[in-house]
Amino acid sequence: MNHTRIGLTALAAAMLPLSTIAIASDWRSGDTLTGDWGGTRTQLKAEGIDVFAYYNAIVSANVSGGNEDANAYAGDLFAGVTLDLGKLFGADGWTFNLSGIDRHGESIDPEVVGIYSVMQLVGGQTWFLYNLSLEKTWDEGRHALKFGRITATDDFAGSPFYGYYLSNSIDGQIRAVLFDGVMTSYPYGVWGARYKYAPTDDFRVKIGAYQLTERMWDPDLHGTDFTFRDSDGISVMVQLERDWRMGTKPGHFGLGLNNVSFDMPNFNADDTTDTFIRYYAQLDQQVTQEREGSDQGLYLFGTLAYTNQQEPALVPFQTSFGAQYVGPFAGRNQDRLIFGTTYGTLSDDYADEQEALGTGRPDYEWMFELGYRIQLTKFAYVQPDIQYVVQPGGTGDIPDATVIGMQFGVSL
Repeated sequence: MNHTRIGLTALAAAMLPLSTIAIASDWRSGDTLTGDWGGTRTQLKAEGIDVFAYYNAIVSANVSGGNEDANAYAGDLFAGVTLDLGKLFGADGWTFNLSGIDRHGESIDPEVVGIYSVMQLVGGQTWFLYNLSLEKTWDEGRHALKFGRITATDDFAGSPFYGYYLSNSIDGQIRAVLFDGVMTSYPYGVWGARYKYAPTDDFRVKIGAYQLTERMWDPDLHGTDFTFRDSDGISVMVQLERDWRMGTKPGHFGLGLNNVSFDMPNFNADDTTDTFIRYYAQLDQQVTQEREGSDQGLYLFGTLAYTNQQEPALVPFQTSFGAQYVGPFAGRNQDRLIFGTTYGTLSDDYADEQEALGTGRPDYEWMFELGYRIQLTKFAYVQPDIQYVVQPGGTGDIPDATVIGMQFGVSL
């Protein structure tokens, strides 16, 4: 059964009358493609029911280097509902979240042969139950506890700046923290809990604990395996965050670690590592401003990730740098010019294993990306993009790859 085709056909059928309503009004200035549903959407939200859906897709082509030329398309439909239980039932401070994902298409990664994916929407190409959780906030938002079917990537090692990249070396979270399957991530929901404490408006502490199980990636289970097993592990995330302003220009710093108890296979050996820890840091700052208080201007960000346990870690050290200019041209205030680069070193144990297999000795991979996001409306964008991958796979035996692509998306 083609779940993607059925799901998208049903979505299109459901959207048709709603789109007619939206088009009848000035839908282009609204926040979503389907508009306000004749006022129903606003009314539902006022009553505590927030319905959302987003569709994003990438089309990319490897035009030189790598193993061979190739092109592919991949898409991601994310939809769900958030219920304000205070408005609905008088349970103040409580919210309920339910969401699902439908991923489809394929990637050109096998032809590029890189450590990092050049199409970040690929991974788990089927439908998944994603978020099924409750969250309680209290003391004017200083405390927040979330638990249920969740992932660490909703709360840790990420930034809104990272979401503009097609390479997953930057997109989403700091990629080295996700390698080796020890940080739970979209679209693979697991049992977990996260506590957040914000004693001031500019300082936060987050602690999260998440189930680790090999079955979370099983496409046949679709994120609905709710069981615990003796072989399961636990991934604990801790992150400190600090915000500030240089004049009126915002900045942010995060420092975190991932502490894992799980049997992780070691490279170039038959044994395993049962305790693993990785550290990471992230920084971003607006450095120029079109006018005081404006979000238009130049932003810079950087990340680091490190572990000294090279036996189970594919990429023990990674650093990324990015620059984004919001509103680079007159009249295009919400467009965004983006640049990013990521350098990752591959572990000595992994290199020993690959060398023994006769596939060369990998040492590092380096990615560069340049793109321009055109914000067509509040709810739709298109982004042409180019990536250059130095040493795909890390050995230097595969020619550097040039990938051109386009990402587009819409809030439904």
